Amino acid sequence: MAAGVLLDTSFLITLADKNRANHETARCCWQHFLENQIPIYLSTVVVSEFCIKQEIPPDMLRCCVVLPFNWDDALRAAKLDWKRVQPTGVKRDALKDDIKIIAQAARIDAEFVITDDTESFHRFCKTFKDAGEVQFKAIKLDDGFDRAFFDANGQRDSADDLNAGSDAQS
Repeated sequence: MAAGVLLDTSFLITLADKNRANHETARCCWQHFLENQIPIYLSTVVVSEFCIKQEIPPDMLRCCVVLPFNWDDALRAAKLDWKRVQPTGVKRDALKDDIKIIAQAARIDAEFVITDDTESFHRFCKTFKDAGEVQFKAIKLDDGFDRAFFDANGQRDSADDLNAGSDAQS
């Protein structure tokens, strides 16, 4: 599987807004990507959603590989069974964009997607992974930051264990 993480819109919003509950976790993840030279993929679908309220700072954009939504992405999105993830009786306009982002992550063979949207985007990713339609791991900011999330074997760093122990003693 290719290395790299595809950002969901909610991750980018949380990273940009210091007032959001998971901002510090998003910042730690971003720093981890940079320090470990993990390719950061940014879909033009995410750009279109994010830029409704603000532009992406140039210093952040320079760190990303921008992925245009193209023909192959459209075909991959069409093959995902999106009706299975749509809640009964609920119309979610963002569902179509979520499916496009998920399809792009699957098509580029991303290792991870990261999101702050646990109610829908993360659930959609999990449903598609459980069905074998995608292979990437979906990471949600609600779980906090742990280097093990980005390790294929779930291996924790000894510094993480020491920090967790000191937090428990506090």
